[in-house]
Amino acid sequence: PDSPYHDRNFARDKTVILYCASGGRAALAGKALKDMGYANVYNMGAFKDWGESGGAIEKPIEKGM
Repeated sequence: PDSPYHDRNFARDKTVILYCASGGRAALAGKALKDMGYANVYNMGAFKDWGESGGAIEKPIEKGM
């Protein structure tokens, strides 16, 4: 927090939700964050599974629309 590069968006008391294509990299990232002192870290798992189970996804607007 004393660094001029400190960004409060990365405060260790915030909740962090991770996901990736298969869930494996999110699990590794979650472990790294826990090792760094983050307490509220959750692995959502595979993004594909989230979408297929009805999870909300915002899609970008295509050009020309």
